[in-house]
Amino acid sequence: MEGIVNSCSGSPQGTTASLFLTLTSALLTSQCEFSSNDQYLPEYNELRDGEEFDFIIVGAGTAGSVVANRLSENPNWRILVLEAGTYPSADSEVPSLTFHLQNTDEDWQYQAEPSEQLRFKNKTRCPCGKGLGGSSLLSYMMYFSGTRHDFDTWSYDGNEGWNYSSVSHHFKKFENIEGNGDGQKGELRLSQLVRSEPIIPHLINAYGELGYNNEYNAEKPLGIANSYFTIANGRRYNTAKAFLGQTVRNRPNLHLVLNAHVTKVLIDSQLHVEGVEVRLKGKFRKIFAKNEVILSAGAVNSPQILMNSGIGPKSHLNSLGIKVIKDLRVGENLQDHIVYTGLFYKLDQSALNPIVGTKIDDIYQYLSHGTGKLASLGINLSAFVNSTKNADSPSLQILHRLVNANSFNRTDAEIAIDALQLPDNITDTIRDTNRNSHTGQFLIGLSYPKSRGKVTLRSSDPFDKPLVYPNYLGNNDDVATFIEGIRFVQRLVKTKHLERYHLEPLTYSLGDCHEFTFDTDEYWDCSVRNLVRTLYHLVGTCKMGPNHDPDAVVNSRLKVHGLQGLRVIDASIMPSIVGPNPLGAIILIGEKGSQMIKSDWYS
Repeated sequence: MEGIVNSCSGSPQGTTASLFLTLTSALLTSQCEFSSNDQYLPEYNELRDGEEFDFIIVGAGTAGSVVANRLSENPNWRILVLEAGTYPSADSEVPSLTFHLQNTDEDWQYQAEPSEQLRFKNKTRCPCGKGLGGSSLLSYMMYFSGTRHDFDTWSYDGNEGWNYSSVSHHFKKFENIEGNGDGQKGELRLSQLVRSEPIIPHLINAYGELGYNNEYNAEKPLGIANSYFTIANGRRYNTAKAFLGQTVRNRPNLHLVLNAHVTKVLIDSQLHVEGVEVRLKGKFRKIFAKNEVILSAGAVNSPQILMNSGIGPKSHLNSLGIKVIKDLRVGENLQDHIVYTGLFYKLDQSALNPIVGTKIDDIYQYLSHGTGKLASLGINLSAFVNSTKNADSPSLQILHRLVNANSFNRTDAEIAIDALQLPDNITDTIRDTNRNSHTGQFLIGLSYPKSRGKVTLRSSDPFDKPLVYPNYLGNNDDVATFIEGIRFVQRLVKTKHLERYHLEPLTYSLGDCHEFTFDTDEYWDCSVRNLVRTLYHLVGTCKMGPNHDPDAVVNSRLKVHGLQGLRVIDASIMPSIVGPNPLGAIILIGEKGSQMIKSDWYS
């Protein structure tokens, strides 16, 4: 290959030469598999201005991929999927490269505006997937099916048909769990990543000492979860691979157009949505929908398209000179799981298994067998706890990152730490400590943050990036819950089962917190306001709710209030964020939404 120089003084001959050629051939074959687009629906290159389809789906992401698959099951419906990005890259296939994907062409590269309540005043990353699979291209691949509590809450708030008993069967339709012997063979392949470090069983038992002996499940979401991931054969199994892959490649009624940026929906004088305007190859085209337009562009882009179309808060649209067609609270109700990132510990040498082999060994093992460090993630164990013990649902999700000594130049640990945008002195402390000691990090996430933010337009230019105001810690109850979580971890590390590993907290200087006495609630309040970051779970900006809900954008059948022929089917419709990682719930929204469309048009 070009650029490769043989530094050997001689060349292998005979059987040895054959071994080298066999290895090289195997690795080159693996490279071809990573760069192949044949596993996805082929692109439709004949889209014409004025062309009509039965349904137009905007976004081939986490939910949109599901909707496209299910609607195209009807051969009499002609379906168009418009995706602003393109096919997934080879990098997106490798689980350990997850954080490398931020700020690439597969990311919309949004920045969240600083929250007034934070002492950390920099803009933070707000990664949103751009390409087939949407944010399932960038996500940490952690999968939970959602809980009875979450969906019953949606139903209680007036969303008929969304209670857990009505939606739970949809999960079984699309899940395909590795090693599950019940015959469940949905499109979405799921596997567990088992990390057999010596400390892990003792960590689980330590939670048991504090009263959390149960295994997490949808009915009783308090306890320990060895998480499932959307990974198969060591490679990311994004939703486009699952739902826009081999099963639909030969459906002549399903058409995919890439690099197609939808600017607005087209609305007639009777408030009926006729189609969309899209920029494709530098030209604007109007494409029409005989039945419906479905927005599945995500919690940032779906409200952006609606507001650019004149559907949104009247005062905001007027301020930008956009004609108001329907005054709705589009872009508001933004919610996100946030995480406190400041708890790091030194671990005893006996806590983790020693590293075996070199980085080259890791690469070979992955490319040849789809196994090893590159196929895994630093976090696989989640604990769902309620530190006040007065509820049946969790207030906190605690994640655990375990990093071998002297590993920051070997694994994704360096990139993962950088993604947290920690102050330089903290990052330096972690690196210095890790040179000689295993390190652990307890990441404390809020299951149900009370703070609400919003997404607004920056201007009337549809290609201008929207403004994301997450309003982290806008509700002081969120700070109090974080402090409860810190106190919980302090009790956890002192349990009998963790005593043997001598967990020693890393100390560091934290800017303007020096005025507070260490370990007081005032100190931790300051620390939280400096070190809270996003878990990249934006939802809620096109809230689902009944007609009498002044904040609702769509009804329980996901139709936009006051318009005909327009639905939103993605994470933005969540009235309240689900407790665990929302990937499974978003796929469920795509599944249930598509069934609603079928029911409406078959009747």
